[in-house]
Amino acid sequence: MKKLISLILSAAMLFAFCVPAFAASSEAPFANSEYYELGDYTLHYRVFEPKGEYKKQLLLIHGFCLSTVSLEGVAEEYAKSGYRTVLVDVPNFGYSSRETNNTAFLSREELIGSLMTSLGGKWIVGGHSMGGGIAINLACDYPESVTGLVLYAPQTSAETEGNQQSPVMGMMMQTVYNVILGICLKFPFLVRIFVSTSFSDGDYAKNYDLTRVTEPLALPGTGAGISLMTTHTRGPEFDKLKALEIPCVIITAENDKVAMKDNLRAIIDNAPADTEVFELQKGGHMMMEYAPADVAAKTFSAIEKA
Repeated sequence: MKKLISLILSAAMLFAFCVPAFAASSEAPFANSEYYELGDYTLHYRVFEPKGEYKKQLLLIHGFCLSTVSLEGVAEEYAKSGYRTVLVDVPNFGYSSRETNNTAFLSREELIGSLMTSLGGKWIVGGHSMGGGIAINLACDYPESVTGLVLYAPQTSAETEGNQQSPVMGMMMQTVYNVILGICLKFPFLVRIFVSTSFSDGDYAKNYDLTRVTEPLALPGTGAGISLMTTHTRGPEFDKLKALEIPCVIITAENDKVAMKDNLRAIIDNAPADTEVFELQKGGHMMMEYAPADVAAKTFSAIEKA
């Protein structure tokens, strides 16, 4: 029996390594899609140009297992008000490249910071959930470029940068992520449960187009890439965050069933002195997707000061 289990596990691991990493297609997924390359990585990003007189520019980062699609609504709200808004897919998600065992790893902050620098100018940086944690690190890393922070239900990652896994453990974890992701994509009702929990609104989730989530997650190499990402994430430096002299706005949701409360409280407690905190009544973790106008409206006072 042990030999059989070992054989099955070995075959599963081999399958995990045979899945090719996603490479940017010659056909862009959106009309405003663009790509940025650095090292072994290709970042997919989208630019929402301002309507009318240009004011400032924002760079927004999505949450775990999501993509630029989840931030389209708020990007359009900002663009309507004169703000050039850039949405970027974090590596292993959306239409950015997937990490493999052959990738020369770069941190998410270094990659997105390099994109931000290449595009030029000053930035208001923000993000949702996991993306909010990345945005916090960017603000601390690039104080000369970041003039404000916009955070939607932010969550910081655990510090795993430099963590070394044994080859066998790494293969096992990639297999686990591939299997879990494969099961979820095969049974849409599981994704519907995730969406319903994230929105905290069953009626909205019932009619939600699941391909907005599943299409990019179905790209080859996603499960293994997510597993590899967990070995080199950066935690927050709250002392640097607290010392920032920039306006910040944090949007929370009354019915958020996803965000870890202690994590969110630590961010609020260590936010810059010039920080506004708003709670969206009856809102869920994905409030910026189903209520983009309400969420954007709560951020304008901080953005205008940035």
